[in-house]
Amino acid sequence: MASLRKDPFGPAWVLISPDRGLQPSDFGSAAGAARGPSPLAPGAEASLPPEIQALRPARSVVGGPDWRARVVAYPRSPFVARPFAPSERGLHVSAPAAGAHELVIEHPDPNARLETFGRDHLVDVLRLYRDRLAHHAARPEVRHLQLSRNVGRAAGAAFDHPHGQLLALPVPDRWVEEERAAMSAHRRQHGRCLLCDVLRQELDERERLVTTNEHLVAFAPYAAKQPFETWVAPRAHQAAFHEVPTNHLEALAEVLATLVQALNAALGTPPYHLVLHTVPRGEEDADHWHLKLLPRLTAQSGYDWSLGAFVNPTPPEAAARFLREASAALAAGVAGEEAWPR
Repeated sequence: MASLRKDPFGPAWVLISPDRGLQPSDFGSAAGAARGPSPLAPGAEASLPPEIQALRPARSVVGGPDWRARVVAYPRSPFVARPFAPSERGLHVSAPAAGAHELVIEHPDPNARLETFGRDHLVDVLRLYRDRLAHHAARPEVRHLQLSRNVGRAAGAAFDHPHGQLLALPVPDRWVEEERAAMSAHRRQHGRCLLCDVLRQELDERERLVTTNEHLVAFAPYAAKQPFETWVAPRAHQAAFHEVPTNHLEALAEVLATLVQALNAALGTPPYHLVLHTVPRGEEDADHWHLKLLPRLTAQSGYDWSLGAFVNPTPPEAAARFLREASAALAAGVAGEEAWPR
């Protein structure tokens, strides 16, 4: 049985999951075997857990193959819907792995990609994510919400088919909690949101900006932990992602598609992670949701692990410039990829 174990030396909880085993995708250098037909494509519905929610025609049958996007429980997930009941044995605290784990199949075409979905479809997928996060945020026992997309085998993607994962857990996330602590401290000292202040400085300096629109800013963080790390955040203060107004989702879709297209053009379609930092119950003084695009370009070294710091060989100013130039070339129609379908 999978279990959650509390690290006695910090805020982290670790998932111990013996059933998972090691897969070729666990090793960045392993190419892995050919994967064959997609197990998520239309027609394979009976082989997956029951449908939770879907985008499909009004007269469509639940579980039928005529969907545009659908949500199911993640197959063979270590997380099970059950009460969170930690037990203590001296300094050791553990609990059976409780939580909700969902697979969001974003498109019926196994070869589609986020940047080729088209505007309307990507907006609908973002709305589906927002609605599922809102559903889980309403549950009082949930302390951590997670949306993640792994693209490419080196990024640990279990499927080549476009998909994302949602987690709703009764334990906090270490990285989100560290950011919340920094935001709370900044608010106490200055009376303002830390990320709002960072956005103002980035918009003023413009060195690390990648793309912007009326509602969102995409930028390379000043202390980026890895090459081409890029954050996307709303200009106006918004604590939690499930509170995003519907009319802002099109702006978010535009920024994400532009960003991923630029990344592909600049770096040759690298594997990447797209992760959301948000909370189930937003607190205005401590939270401001943001997405992180994290290409898998380097491996962590002994320095990274021993010091708890990171070695980034690409200055974020240079990374942002490369992405801006790639985006401009795409817009001018002189790069290899077509611009995002309008």
